[in-house]
Amino acid sequence: MKRRYLYIPFLLIIIFISNSCSEDFLEVENRNELALSSFFKTPDDALYAINTCYYGLSGGGTFGRDWYFMFGSFSDRILFETPNMDEITINSSAGQVSGMFKELYMGLYRASSVIMNLTDKEIPGLDEELKQRYLGEIYAMKAAYYFLLVTIFNEPFYYDELSVPVDPNAVFPNADPVQFWDKMEEDLEFAISVLPASYPSSDIGRVTSGMANALLGKALLFKHYYFYARAGNSGNADDIADLEKAESAFLAVKNSNMYSLVQPQEPKTKLDYMYAHLSNFSYVDLPSENNTYKGEITTESVWMIMYDDARMAGGWLPGWMWSGHMNSQWFGAHNSSFRNHEIHPALWQEFETAGAPAGFDRDPRAYSTCYLDGDILDFRPDNEKFYNKPFISGVNDKLIAHNRGLNIPGQPSLSFGLRKHYFPVYYEKSAPNNAPTNRNFIRYADVLLMHAEVMVLLGDDGSGMESLNEVRRRMDMPDIDALSSDAIIHERDIELATEGHRWLDLIRWSFDPDWGTNWDELEWGINEANSVNPFVVGKHEFLPIPLREINISQGALKQNPGW
Repeated sequence: MKRRYLYIPFLLIIIFISNSCSEDFLEVENRNELALSSFFKTPDDALYAINTCYYGLSGGGTFGRDWYFMFGSFSDRILFETPNMDEITINSSAGQVSGMFKELYMGLYRASSVIMNLTDKEIPGLDEELKQRYLGEIYAMKAAYYFLLVTIFNEPFYYDELSVPVDPNAVFPNADPVQFWDKMEEDLEFAISVLPASYPSSDIGRVTSGMANALLGKALLFKHYYFYARAGNSGNADDIADLEKAESAFLAVKNSNMYSLVQPQEPKTKLDYMYAHLSNFSYVDLPSENNTYKGEITTESVWMIMYDDARMAGGWLPGWMWSGHMNSQWFGAHNSSFRNHEIHPALWQEFETAGAPAGFDRDPRAYSTCYLDGDILDFRPDNEKFYNKPFISGVNDKLIAHNRGLNIPGQPSLSFGLRKHYFPVYYEKSAPNNAPTNRNFIRYADVLLMHAEVMVLLGDDGSGMESLNEVRRRMDMPDIDALSSDAIIHERDIELATEGHRWLDLIRWSFDPDWGTNWDELEWGINEANSVNPFVVGKHEFLPIPLREINISQGALKQNPGW
C-alpha cells in the first residue's frame, strides 16, 4: 500500500503524530517514546516544538547544500566542475530535487502541526503574550516555506494549520498558487503584529518583526512577477496595492533603526573595505590593520539561517546529529573540499572600474567576492594548515574556466574562487564538512535593493535611488543618477554575487517584459564559444515535481510543464 511520507525525522516524529497512524499501530504502546498526549504539557514542550520548525531552511536539501548545488550551478555566474549542472541536466528523480521538496514540506508540516496543537491546547504556565509570540514565529516560518514552495515548484500541493494531513494514504492535487500568496501575506501580517523587534543574545536567530516585514516585502515583490506579470496583469489595481504594501514593509525595516550596512572604518585600507563586506559571511571576527569587524551576526543580519559545528553523534549531514552544513565540503577552498564551484570570469568584468576608491582598480566588492591567486586563506596563526597560505588556482579550485577556454585577457588570476562564506577557511573539528558559517536568507543590503526595485515598479519618488546608492556608498562607489531596471539588475548582480540569489532573480525578471531576462545573452560558460543556451523557456522557470510524489498521489499531482 502506498503511504504518504510526511517528512518527519524519526527522532522528532513523536511531536507531531496525531491521527496519522493506523489502528493496528496504536494498539501497541512503546513506553520508550512519548505519545502526543504526553507532549505540549509545559512551556518547554512548546519551545522545543517551535525550534524544530526552523530546520527546513537549514537542512541539506535547502541552504545546507542543495540550494547552492542547484541554483548556484544553474546561474550564469558560477561554473560547476562538469558541464552537466551548468546545463541544468536534472530531472524529476534527481536527489537534489526530491531533497529540496522534502525539506520544505517537512518544514511546512512541522509549522502547521505545531500551530494546530499550540492553538488547541491549554499549556499551564504559558502566558498568552508568550504564546502569541511563539505563534508569530511559526507563522513566519510557515510563510517562508510557502514562499519557497510556490516560487520553486510552481503548483505543488497546499495545506495549512486548519488542514494538516492526518491520513498517510491521502493524495494531494496541485494547488492554485494564489493560495500560497494569499496565505503567506496573512501569516506574515499576523507575525508582524506579535513579534518583538529583537531578542536577548541567547535567542538570536529567532524570527523578529523585522524579519517578517522583510519577507513580506520580498513575497509581495516576487508576487508581482510570478503572479501578475506572468499572467499579463502587471499594473492592475491589485498589483499596485501589493507593491505599495511591499514598499511599506521595506520601509518598516529601514525605519526600525535595527539594521545598517557594515561600514569600512577609518583609516580605510583595502582590508577595511573587504572585511566590512566579508564580515557578513565569516564565522569569526575579521581584523584589518586598525579595526576589527564582527563576524556573522552583524548590523546587516536580517534573516539568517544559523549553524554551528557541534558534533553530537555519528553522521555528517546537516541536521543529522550534526549542527553545521555541507557547503564548505562541496564548494569551499579547503584542500579536502570537492571544490565543485568556481566563479565565471564574466562576473569579474561586471565590477565597475570607474570611480573605485584609492587602492582599488575596480569596485572593492570584486575582491571580497573572489579569491585571486596569492590571497591568503587564513590570517590566524593557530591555523597551522592554512595560516598565511595563498589561494592557488588548480589547488584550491579545479581550473574550470581555464579548462573550458573561458579566461579573459589580462585577468589578475588564473581562476576565481568563491570567497564569501569561505574566508577564512574553516579548518576546525571535522572540516571542511559540518561548517558553522551562517547563511543569509535576507540581509539588509538585499532589503535596500528590493526597496529600490519596488520603487522602479511604482515610479520612484527618489527614495528608491537613495536605497540603491546607500549600498554603493558603503564601498565609496559613485552614486547613480537615475534609477532603472538595468541599475537594479547590475547592483544585485555584484552586491549579492555568489549568495544564491542570482537564479531566482533571473527567473522572476523573465516574467516581466519590461525587465525581460534574455537567456541567449547570458554568459553560460558551457563552452568557449558560448554557443550553448541550456535554458528552455516554459520549462526551467521551475523545478520538476519529484516523480515519487506524483506516483504516491496516484496521478492527482501533475508534473510542471516541460519535465
